[in-house]
Amino acid sequence: MIDLSMPEDLRDIIKGTIDGLHGFIETEVLPLEQEHRELLSDERKLFGDDGLLVEPVKSTREDIRKRSAKAGYYAALAPESIGGGGLPFSVVPFVQEALYRKYGPGRLYIGWAHGFLTSPLLASFVDGPSHLFVNAGEAIRKEVLPSLLAGEKTVCFALTEPDAGSDLWNLKTKARRDGDEWVVNGGKQWITNAPYANYAAVFAVTNDELFAQHKGGITCLLADASSPGFQVTKVEPIMGHVASDCGSFSFDDVRVPNDYMIGAVDRGFEVGLFGISEGRLGIAAGCVGMSEWALDRALEYSQQRRTFGVPLSEHQAIQFMLAESAIEIFAAKQVVVQTAKLVDALPTTGRMPVKEICIAKAYAVESAQRILDRAIQIHGGMGLSSELMLEEGFRIARTLRIPDGTSEIQRRTIARQLLRGDTVF
Repeated sequence: MIDLSMPEDLRDIIKGTIDGLHGFIETEVLPLEQEHRELLSDERKLFGDDGLLVEPVKSTREDIRKRSAKAGYYAALAPESIGGGGLPFSVVPFVQEALYRKYGPGRLYIGWAHGFLTSPLLASFVDGPSHLFVNAGEAIRKEVLPSLLAGEKTVCFALTEPDAGSDLWNLKTKARRDGDEWVVNGGKQWITNAPYANYAAVFAVTNDELFAQHKGGITCLLADASSPGFQVTKVEPIMGHVASDCGSFSFDDVRVPNDYMIGAVDRGFEVGLFGISEGRLGIAAGCVGMSEWALDRALEYSQQRRTFGVPLSEHQAIQFMLAESAIEIFAAKQVVVQTAKLVDALPTTGRMPVKEICIAKAYAVESAQRILDRAIQIHGGMGLSSELMLEEGFRIARTLRIPDGTSEIQRRTIARQLLRGDTVF
């Protein structure tokens, strides 16, 4: 069946990308997953006492990332101007949807849950080459980007701090200019890929006056994680898990060359917002696929399981739950697809669809949690079993209401855009 929401001019590209990724996972990833099955099935074996992945899993993940890069998938979503595949944003919803719908949340979600072997397949702004580097200078493009594009090294997006989550105007990390270098002091928290990144895109206050007026004063600097004074201080355990890919940094007089600046001095906030917007859209797309995966499981089980002499699917209460999930999936998918088109139109319109990106993230994540909750309810006691991964999907959906802007921040931003006159839908 043809997906009519798929842009006609991109159908062949989307289908080719999805088929290629499925084939790559089947031939390159799943055999390695089977090889390390004992470690992957038990988090007590998966992580060491320091909270880091044990070496066999860590090295295997690096190997898959390099294989994906060589096959042309890892940097497929990165812009051509930095050496990536240049796939438009309109491709993202369908690729993410297809991956999550087929393989479920347990294998694929990046950073917070189990997806330790399949997470390196597609780079994003939190770990690899992305639109963030469009703003990078010649030094970064020559000395850093090649290794990122090849999957040999990774980066992290170091914005959040203990006192600056939703309120980014409360950043405490600062950088001062010292000749041809910047000297960074402070700390970051809840940073995805922090324990493993070779570089960190660090957002630091560089102009106190502009920063106090909320008019800028933040600069993005690409710090080498091996620099003196750069220390990973903690690996964060995340909801339902003993550890995660998230961690904390501290910076003690960490020196960053001036030509390792991303964007302009004091204008790093704009760089950060574009990265966050990219992340929000990616999360929304993944949630659509995860919701479809949950509904598929619920449909299958409701037709197999019998109660009171008939299949569950013949009970009206079950039918209503299935229908509500279908309604929300359809709505969420249209929002994400349309928003991706608006992002692709940015060079022509000059308008970043901030309102729509926030709507997509808030609705797709919250509907995913409701859909997974219904799937668990339909499965009854089996829904609580970790064997089916429904409970893990529910926990993932719950965590996603926080990163890249909480649901409340999405609503605040939507309201502000409306009050500024952005009322076109």
